[in-house]
Amino acid sequence: MAVRARSISQLGVVVLLAGSVFSPVSHSAEQTPVKADVDRREVLDDVIDSENWEIGAKVGLMSIEDFESSLWLSGHLGYHISEHFYVKARYARAKAGLTSFEKLANTAPLLTDEQREMTYYGLNLGYNFLPGEIFFSENTVFNSIFSFELGGGSTEFAGDSQFTIDVTANYRVFFTDGLAWDISMSDYLFNTEVTGKSKTTHNLTFATGIAWYF
Repeated sequence: MAVRARSISQLGVVVLLAGSVFSPVSHSAEQTPVKADVDRREVLDDVIDSENWEIGAKVGLMSIEDFESSLWLSGHLGYHISEHFYVKARYARAKAGLTSFEKLANTAPLLTDEQREMTYYGLNLGYNFLPGEIFFSENTVFNSIFSFELGGGSTEFAGDSQFTIDVTANYRVFFTDGLAWDISMSDYLFNTEVTGKSKTTHNLTFATGIAWYF
């Protein structure tokens, strides 16, 4: 009987040990929440928000076909229809130089000083795309946007007025939501008969300036 009692006692110890091993562990200790240490980046959105009107001025160079390069001065007034589309009225002036023929041949000038004055006015439709940022330094970042413009107008040159097509690529950097640095390249296409035959001329322009939004 003593042996049997000892066996039962040993069996009970084994059952208690098995229960303690396979029983769920009780987590009585209070867990400490882990906080993520993340640096927050402050983003300043200075692209146009409520300013729909734009007024600007530019200065640059125009390569007048057959008449050398000339100083180009322009001004514009624009209205932003939506985030992507805008219209722009433009007025510009330049003065043509001498042709190669006038430089080499001892002849009378082809145009008078008044006829060498070039005046353009027209209306463009623009489309904004490729918004981004430009980094002037590690801590100086400005918003920017690229746009494409297509329009038409009239060019007064050589004593005549010609219909003109204007194709422009424009890049703007916004210093604030009301002030932008404007850089553009344009091609003004119109017909002339100055050299004796009618032809379509390409007059390339590179200009830069500033624009105010209100």
